[in-house]
Amino acid sequence: MARTLRRIGWLLAIAFALYLLAANVFLNAGFAPGLINRKPERFSMHWDRGLSLYPGHVVLWRAKFRGHARRIAWDAAADRVAGRIALLPLLQRELRIDAVRADEVSGSFAAAQELDPAPPRAGGWILHFPHIETDSLRAVRWGDYALKTHAHAVFGFWKQLRGGALEIFPSQASLAVATLRHGEVDWLRDATLSASFALPRHTREQASGWRRLALAQAQLRVDGKVPAFAVHMDEEPRWRGAVQQGEGGKIHASLSLVRGQLQHGDALTLDLPLHASDAAGRHWTQHAHLQAQVDDAIALKLDLPPPPSGSGRAAADLRIAGRTVFGGDGAPPLLPRVSGTVDLQWRFDSLDWFGPLLAKAPWLQLVGAGEVIAKVLLKDGRIDAGSTLQIPDAAWQADVQGQRFTGRARAGGRVDTEAGELRPRVDITVAQFDVAAADTPQQSMVRGKGLRLELRSAGRVIEFRDSLRARLLFDRADVPELRALNRYLPGHALRFLGGRGQLSGDIELDTVGKVGKGRLQVQARRAQLAANDLEFSGDVDVDAQLARADLGAEEFVLDGTRLGLRNVKVSDPERASPGDWWADLRFDRGRLQWGMPLRIDATAQVRLRDVSLLLALFTRHKDYPRWVLRLFDAGEVVASTRAVVRDATILLEDLAVSNDRFELKARLRLAQKRAQGDLFLRWARLGLGLELKDGDRKFHLLKAAEWFAAQPRLLPPLR
Repeated sequence: MARTLRRIGWLLAIAFALYLLAANVFLNAGFAPGLINRKPERFSMHWDRGLSLYPGHVVLWRAKFRGHARRIAWDAAADRVAGRIALLPLLQRELRIDAVRADEVSGSFAAAQELDPAPPRAGGWILHFPHIETDSLRAVRWGDYALKTHAHAVFGFWKQLRGGALEIFPSQASLAVATLRHGEVDWLRDATLSASFALPRHTREQASGWRRLALAQAQLRVDGKVPAFAVHMDEEPRWRGAVQQGEGGKIHASLSLVRGQLQHGDALTLDLPLHASDAAGRHWTQHAHLQAQVDDAIALKLDLPPPPSGSGRAAADLRIAGRTVFGGDGAPPLLPRVSGTVDLQWRFDSLDWFGPLLAKAPWLQLVGAGEVIAKVLLKDGRIDAGSTLQIPDAAWQADVQGQRFTGRARAGGRVDTEAGELRPRVDITVAQFDVAAADTPQQSMVRGKGLRLELRSAGRVIEFRDSLRARLLFDRADVPELRALNRYLPGHALRFLGGRGQLSGDIELDTVGKVGKGRLQVQARRAQLAANDLEFSGDVDVDAQLARADLGAEEFVLDGTRLGLRNVKVSDPERASPGDWWADLRFDRGRLQWGMPLRIDATAQVRLRDVSLLLALFTRHKDYPRWVLRLFDAGEVVASTRAVVRDATILLEDLAVSNDRFELKARLRLAQKRAQGDLFLRWARLGLGLELKDGDRKFHLLKAAEWFAAQPRLLPPLR
């Protein structure tokens, strides 16, 4: 019996020695990391040396861990990690370490490219770590933020691999003398924190990401110091801000979260000193306050002092119905439960953020500094009727159809109700404004006074820009030099040589600042113009009716547009008879494609004082037979034509002029200071044809009608 016991003892001793040899060789010869780190992109573990004194016992020195879960990459390090592995659960594919103790622990988290989780599969190993403890948690980093502390922490979890369930056992952490730093700024210092967290067992399909907080139980207690803020006025003058270390302010928080709900009695207070000084050496000190209190709802109060040496306020008194802050898919979202008042009067160094609140595309902007005065009433997450907004003075810019409007603006907004529906509106008034092409904004073409931009929407204010309707109005703005408009005209075919005029507009815009429909009016008195080599002066009145036809092609309907010429005098007395001339033109059907120059295709009805100016486009009056000149006294005539303006060319086709005494037909092409075309004129039994080509003129007196009919068209017939 004794011999048997001795043999058993020797066998156990040999087995124990073999275990010690195998286990320590396994831990120190480099075999273990190769077996553990099968998927290093998801998890890896390394250590400098290891020790095992009995089965299941493991001690690792200089241990380092790395992992990547979805969008978060993490790592951890400890000078020493000791644990006890349960051996029997290994037979059931469970790695259980009943007790893990770590010394001198640090870790970090960082946002990373998303790594898709492995698809769920049956049979995954179970990781069971019921108790991981450290008395020496030293540092944790999250991106550029670093938390340094002396902490005691206990953590435990259960996880099945291959997409299985996860559970976090009740875990706690106590931090003393904690400091949270970003760059050179300590955002929290001399702080004491205590936290606890637990998450019941669940699968990724049941909850993932932040939705897991709807299942969790957590507590957070924080007492610490936060920095103050200081501002000073520079030479511009402009307020410059900086974080100021020192005594600073205080934060206190006592928050509990149970299955996504805060608990009765939870509270948060923040007291933040604000220091200011100006160039004269004067100093101010104020305090900002933030309070949150939880009862049957969540009450929030914010109070900011006025800016230095000026008036102002920023205060909010809000209440969030209920106590749920993190909910599952079926839980009510936070914003629709917010009610209360926000009261603001503040001067911002930049109002660049304001334009995107009003318009989708960046066509409307407030530029530079400005004061904002607002009273916002919130009800169930919506800005309610009675809310108001004022911006007394700001630099304003709007890009409309390639034109840049600029000036100093005053903005006022309010929310009204109509038939039980909210009707938010913003009105922008510009006392003096300039208009230039957007590609040459320094070259002003138009200067005016009293511009108005009316912005209207319907429904929720947060959707203001999605249903925006805008109307731009201005009247009799000055065009000091009409030649500035030549970039929109067809070059030498028609251009201004001088003069000044006035421009009026009433334009409706869509959500991206494109013209939907509207009216543009141009008035010019004693303007100088040229059509190819024919120079003349007169009064010009344009009343353009625009309606969007094709958004993608920048095409507009021009039906109903009118053009009037009065007091027209031709500069060259040999080119035309002296005396005033007039014409009225109306587009029955017209299309305009916006650009520089404009492209127009229209059919028009025209009333003319006589045909004198039309004949002057072909040749000098003295070149015509004497009987033609008698037609100038034939009285008012009516005409119709198709007119096409494209690139640097004007084309007139199917031009027909008549009254009870004569008939005229013509086609004409004006381009590059040269005219080309055909003309037929009939008076009683007399007829005349005139061919104009490359500056040469040729009369056809025999069979003029047949000759004209045989000439090629400049434009194909309309269908």
